[in-house]
Amino acid sequence: MGVFPSLAAAQTTARKYIAFGDSITFGVGDDPARARLGYTPRLETLLQSAGVSATVLNFGEGGENTLMGVTRIDTALAQGAAGDVLLLMEGTNDISKGIGPETTIFNLAAMADKAALRNMAVIHATLIPRYPDARLDSENTLNDELNGRIRNLAGLRERRLADPNEVFRNTPNLFTGYYSPTVPDPVGHPNAAGYDLLARVFFNVIQGIDTVSPVPGIVRPSPGERNVRPDIPITVDVWDFGTGIDLANTFLLVNGQAVAAVPSGNSRLAHLSYQSPAPLTGIVTVGLRSRDLATPANTIDRTVSRFTIQGSGSLQGDLNQDNRVDGTDLIRFGRSFGSQRGTAAYDPDADFNADGSIDGTDLAVLASNFGRTAAAGSS
Repeated sequence: MGVFPSLAAAQTTARKYIAFGDSITFGVGDDPARARLGYTPRLETLLQSAGVSATVLNFGEGGENTLMGVTRIDTALAQGAAGDVLLLMEGTNDISKGIGPETTIFNLAAMADKAALRNMAVIHATLIPRYPDARLDSENTLNDELNGRIRNLAGLRERRLADPNEVFRNTPNLFTGYYSPTVPDPVGHPNAAGYDLLARVFFNVIQGIDTVSPVPGIVRPSPGERNVRPDIPITVDVWDFGTGIDLANTFLLVNGQAVAAVPSGNSRLAHLSYQSPAPLTGIVTVGLRSRDLATPANTIDRTVSRFTIQGSGSLQGDLNQDNRVDGTDLIRFGRSFGSQRGTAAYDPDADFNADGSIDGTDLAVLASNFGRTAAAGSS
């Protein structure tokens, strides 16, 4: 059990769960033979099988971003009442449309506040990983930053958090086993197995079952940030929405090495800060290693940010910033080849000469570095 008691256990009357979001909430990519699509009917079945009198309403809208959702949510909330619960998962289309994370978080907070004014509980949710063939943010850099902010929003407002991003990214064979191959889209949608998994994520949160490790909140420098000062301090907020963070087993890693960054704060929110004694150079990788107080413990040990120091001379063509120019970079470059600044396909990172056009000149730059490896940053 987590620090939050089970919502369902405290329930004495029938409760509505209002699922609000975009096409992933709606159920795009699900088995079309199903009478009701998406995670919502599965969640309803799970709750009812656990003896909970619950109705889960699907208010997903394909293609919607949070600017649109702020207005539409009034109609959805009107179907509920005091004591009901809003399940809020939206923002992936904001990334696709170039809406900044600050705006997205402002809109999500506004939607949640509308529910709170009706005395409804709110469960915030992170966004699932974007498909590797996504036209924008295929590396999930923007997605990771936005998810950190969503965790921060939920934590500071003392609300529950469903974290499908963390659960999905730790699921073996994720994209081949849990994403739909039949939906041509720029984001990536679950298939039937994926919606089963998504429903279980929400069910566990509602029931107070802790299966998620401590997770990163706001990370500075941000994932993917470039031209970073070499003397920049590195800071990572760590949240846990379950049993709490095991502070004694929480570490910050810089370029794969644990550094002196003793966590401050408490078992719900810990702060890690590190100042390198020498100027940072090149591409710097920041990792988080932690565990919670559950039995058995839920653990995390992964990269939470990768950024580039200004004047580092990193290889042009290294679009995914892994210190090597290879086929992965070429595939990403190919998606934007022929595009112009201002069009949806344009990737500014692939415009190596910054002339507003991704063309043969840029391809020649990538080709000149193809197969080369850059030295990793130092600490």
